[in-house]
Amino acid sequence: MTRILIAGIAALMLTACDGSSIVNGPPPKADATPNPMEAKIDALSPALQQMTMFRAIQDGNFTCQKIVQMKKRPSTGGKPVWDAECDDQGRYVIELQPGGIFWVSGVPQPKKRF
Repeated sequence: MTRILIAGIAALMLTACDGSSIVNGPPPKADATPNPMEAKIDALSPALQQMTMFRAIQDGNFTCQKIVQMKKRPSTGGKPVWDAECDDQGRYVIELQPGGIFWVSGVPQPKKRF
């Protein structure tokens, strides 16, 4: 008798299932909006873009005196990223964080000793 009752409940549960999934919780979020600071940087001339990245590198206490090469890379985690190489062969990765803050990481060249 117990087996028949369990089989009956299982059959009712299967017939109630139409194959669609039920999602509890908030609806999926729309695509992330682009960072407004990225649009402002993209609208700058190449010289002003380099100056912006130079300032970010300088603010990070790196020794760069001049950017000799810079290019924008594909976004990482939805954050815009640029590569920069300085005149002393230091190479930096600059990532724009929300709020217009730059994170600078890289391989600076050691300071020359005289």
